[in-house]
Amino acid sequence: MLDGFDPMIAEVSNAILASTPALASDPVLAAETRASTSANVMRWIRATIAHPGAPVGHDAPPEALDLARDVARRGMGHDELLTAYRQGQNVTWRAWMRCAQEEQLDGEDLVAVLDYGSRSLFGYVDGILGVLAQQMDAEREALIDGALNRRRETVMLVLDGAPIAPVRASAQLGYELGRRHVALILWTDGGAVAAGELERASGAIARTIGAGRPFTVPAGASALWAWVPDPDLTQLRQATELMPPGVFVTVGSIHSGLNGFRTSHGEARDAQRLVMRGPSSPRMTTYEEVRVASLASQDEERAASFIAATLGDLLAADGELRETVRVYLREDSSAPRTATLLHTHRNTILKRIARAERALPQPLAGRGLEVRLALELARWIGPAANGPRPGT
Repeated sequence: MLDGFDPMIAEVSNAILASTPALASDPVLAAETRASTSANVMRWIRATIAHPGAPVGHDAPPEALDLARDVARRGMGHDELLTAYRQGQNVTWRAWMRCAQEEQLDGEDLVAVLDYGSRSLFGYVDGILGVLAQQMDAEREALIDGALNRRRETVMLVLDGAPIAPVRASAQLGYELGRRHVALILWTDGGAVAAGELERASGAIARTIGAGRPFTVPAGASALWAWVPDPDLTQLRQATELMPPGVFVTVGSIHSGLNGFRTSHGEARDAQRLVMRGPSSPRMTTYEEVRVASLASQDEERAASFIAATLGDLLAADGELRETVRVYLREDSSAPRTATLLHTHRNTILKRIARAERALPQPLAGRGLEVRLALELARWIGPAANGPRPGT
């Protein structure tokens, strides 16, 4: 199991997220779920190697505690975590059985290994769930009477489209929903940012775009949802320089009213989903930049098939060649403009385009839209839809 750990964890994590949409729909929770899964399974495997046949202790890994705390902070109950752990337990058990088969065990040896595996793994999961339930209950009790919890509940009602009057919602939030606003989602890439830095970063962005004080709601230990009133996005890029290292932000479009509050947040969340899947993360990404890729990647399996069929050998070419073709098509097939943007010579651009033509399965002429869309999708979700990159 240890030798095949990475592909096994990918299989377990994907099964968990497929069974718990509440975790899969939020990129931060999804990333925390993968980290928790990896830590739990690794702890169980290493404890079994160190003390064969002995029960594994129920000390929850820090990653598991983080996930339980953030699930509680989002207002979710025990059921989501229970579903996730039972699904992960089942897939891990199947991996244990496969390993026993690969070892060509039979007779009493096979019975003993399967018996130990089931008792040890299921007992570990039962014990961890008990620890995490206590963690969630403590977190919930700490929040239940707080203004932060009431604010979060109202925000969730608005985002879920509940029939709440804008005047009432504005009063409960202390934020006027009838104005123009833009939504931001800020998060860290590994919890290295000190507490309060996300709040300060959101305030710095608001000042840069000439807006009022942002309205914020913590979304776990490493993420923050924010809405900035009456923004002017012309200076938005300057705000990147004011953000601490390790902080990322996605930005929705400007919308008005209660529906705009919800719509802009949905756009920022869609952008975050793509940024956290991509091979690299820009510090700041607007929904406008990824709108087409976001819409076209709703069915990720079909999007991956479209990318492969459209780009052919170009998909395996170096990133510089793909980026040249992407910019060239975006600039209406203008080699001079592409050369200026990529800081190279026009003839170099033309040579790269000729190389790309040889790699594409069909001629570029007349297929610029399809190729550009495939390149945009490959840029954000990669050549295949296999989950976030490592470390997210």
